[in-house]
Amino acid sequence: MTPTNKSCVLFLMLLSLQFFTPWLIQPTQASDKVQGAGFDPAPVRIPEIQNTAKSSITSLNLVQLRENEGLSLSPDGRYVAFVVGEAVCATNSYRSGLFVIATEPGSSPVSLGTAGYPDWDDINQWIPEAPQWSADSRFIFRRMRRSKSDHLQIWKWSREGGQPTQLTHLPGDVLSYQLTPDSKQLVLNVTIETDPADTDGASENAVLYDGNYQPWQGRRVADEIKENQPTRTEAWMYEIASMRERKATTEEIAMFGPWESDLAEKNFVTGGGFQGHHVLESKKSPNGENVAYLFLVDDPKESKRSTVRLFVKPVRGGEPIGLASNIIDYWWSRKGERIFFTQSGLNGHSRKLKVVSSRGGNPTEVFTMPTGEWFADCSLDANESHLACSHENNVTPPEIVLVDVLHETVRPLVELNPEFRNITLSSPVRMEGKNSFGDPWYGYLVKPLDYVRGTRYPLIITTYRTGDYFLRGASGNENPIQVYAKNGFAVLSVDVGQNPNAGPGDFDTKLLTWTSPTASLAAEIQTLDRLGIIDPEKVGISGYSHGSEIVGFAVSHTALFHAAIGAGGYDPYFFYMAGTEWHELFARWGLGGWPEGSPKAKWQILSLVLNADRINTPLLNEEADSEYLTYLGLEISLEQLRKPVELWIYPDELHVRNQPKHLYEIYNRNLDWYNFWLRDVEDGDPAKTQQYVRWRELSRLQAHGGSAQK
Repeated sequence: MTPTNKSCVLFLMLLSLQFFTPWLIQPTQASDKVQGAGFDPAPVRIPEIQNTAKSSITSLNLVQLRENEGLSLSPDGRYVAFVVGEAVCATNSYRSGLFVIATEPGSSPVSLGTAGYPDWDDINQWIPEAPQWSADSRFIFRRMRRSKSDHLQIWKWSREGGQPTQLTHLPGDVLSYQLTPDSKQLVLNVTIETDPADTDGASENAVLYDGNYQPWQGRRVADEIKENQPTRTEAWMYEIASMRERKATTEEIAMFGPWESDLAEKNFVTGGGFQGHHVLESKKSPNGENVAYLFLVDDPKESKRSTVRLFVKPVRGGEPIGLASNIIDYWWSRKGERIFFTQSGLNGHSRKLKVVSSRGGNPTEVFTMPTGEWFADCSLDANESHLACSHENNVTPPEIVLVDVLHETVRPLVELNPEFRNITLSSPVRMEGKNSFGDPWYGYLVKPLDYVRGTRYPLIITTYRTGDYFLRGASGNENPIQVYAKNGFAVLSVDVGQNPNAGPGDFDTKLLTWTSPTASLAAEIQTLDRLGIIDPEKVGISGYSHGSEIVGFAVSHTALFHAAIGAGGYDPYFFYMAGTEWHELFARWGLGGWPEGSPKAKWQILSLVLNADRINTPLLNEEADSEYLTYLGLEISLEQLRKPVELWIYPDELHVRNQPKHLYEIYNRNLDWYNFWLRDVEDGDPAKTQQYVRWRELSRLQAHGGSAQK
């Protein structure tokens, strides 16, 4: 599940929940303005592949993996419309494709052409979007733009094929839309363009610093002003038969527009300025009388771990009824009598699809997901008898399947990556245990492809999130797990667990966010050592986002690791650049106020810069140009201490490095880094000569233990 465009405030709430991580806080912006990847208008093609002799996996296979970017089962259950995204490394671009396949056995997918330019979120992840069907199952609707400069508009396709028709021609982006129950109209939420006069003079006058900018991103203040303009929206209607678009009436807004909460809510940050944001989002029932909504529970007295609960109530008045917790997504049945929802499966297992009466009661499972299999983006037909889903497991990349709900059978419909039939992969084994804090841990061990029992192998640990899905590149998609295994590494893909729900100012509990996962890493290494699978003197670790915090804490507080990629954390250096939102978050963690004052001892525990002299692990960081300033303090500290460190900066990137050429380069450099430090192996490619000159010098520094420059 990829995050969708949200405000900075919502990102802060999710931070406390730790579904997302601190480096995700970005200004509300059109991330395409820093989107370096190109767009290839040629539609994605799913090739026909014959079974041949098996070959080994390559980094390119993983970079160019085709992904499901949204699917929908037609109301009559006879067709599935789905969107496929694909990276093209040679041109550093992305392609998209819209397809339809009949659910009748033996059917083949029919291409309807490109699905247009990807819709990138605030951190440069492709936002999946399910197509919508007309009530008669004949037509498909979806937002699309054919170039970067176009506005997102609604387009219409016939399931039989042919050229699509652009329906709306509005002066702003269509942020969201829905078909009325009779399929005669579209209800649209449209952005209102900012008047250039409001921002054109932004660079002409001095600006009083008020903490609302984020200097760590290294952007011009004039750009900060422009990008932080609030997004204004309007409700519009599109009448399909007459092809007329108009502003929605007051009555239509009341019926189809967003719900305005009538709930009394707590402050999100004690003593802070964020009020009324525990309701994350809401959806009205088809008749507009009731509303289902997600509510953030972040009170330690209510829950040890922060969670999202689903409630239902009348639009006005009435008592909320709690329905379920750990919610991923939810939607109303066509008649509004029931609410379907997906629920986190926890511990890396597939999310569960359940249904509950809108009057409350016990939810029931719609379909029991098989153990070890991952189902997502499921779509029901009108009779609620069949589901179309995206499916994968640890060695099966994404595919489209059809589920017979009554008989609980699963039938493949479309193989999105048929090339993988002829690629040999190492089969992961799930591992579980408890750490010294009593917290559970789990991960998936991928043994070297040519594993020999009794041989001890170097180990690479990938962090943050893992599960029953295809183990591609770990969180952030920067570590080619199966490529590592092909090159003689054991790989443990681990989940760092859910963070504790610490009360305001409770630093000791908050510290478990880093100390408990580090204890899990120690337990995991000990287990693999005891089993005789790894060489404990040759252990590497990688991190991205929240995972980089774990790596940073682990390499500065233990001697477990002998090579690391992606180590970050929190420092007074960052505190001074962070801005008001971060200061309020730090206060909630117990790190509020001048870092040289009362919180100084706590910063000494957490800060990588203040603990740089304790880091003896060779460190490689590869960061976006919009974030590298937050890593610069660590880079300079280790350089001054003459310790092995290297920082690469990627232009035109955000929190997620998504340019195909960049991903391919990162995959290969990471493999080279681990080969060099853990296997004493160098790639003979002449183009890498200077790389190894630098790294041999870093190795010499490490051999001499490093020393502060005089």
